[in-house]
Amino acid sequence: MNALVVGVSADKPEVQQRFIDKFELTFPMISDTSKEIIDAYGAREVLGVSAKRRTFLIDPQGLIARAWHKVKVEGHADEVVSAIRERAT
Repeated sequence: MNALVVGVSADKPEVQQRFIDKFELTFPMISDTSKEIIDAYGAREVLGVSAKRRTFLIDPQGLIARAWHKVKVEGHADEVVSAIRERAT
């Protein structure tokens, strides 16, 4: 579908690697310990302590085409794939 999936978290690379191994992820993860990316996308919780799980669909020009701010794991991947397909048509 000409799309790239990238995960971002504030965890250190070694913590991310355990997460990748545990869930057998096949996409790259970015360690954002400085929270620059997290803050740029407004993904930090109100208290500023941790980040919420969110999904952003970025278009080829680098703009946010769609955002999911309340992600429920079950069925979410299918919802994102549908959104990508809609944009491709």
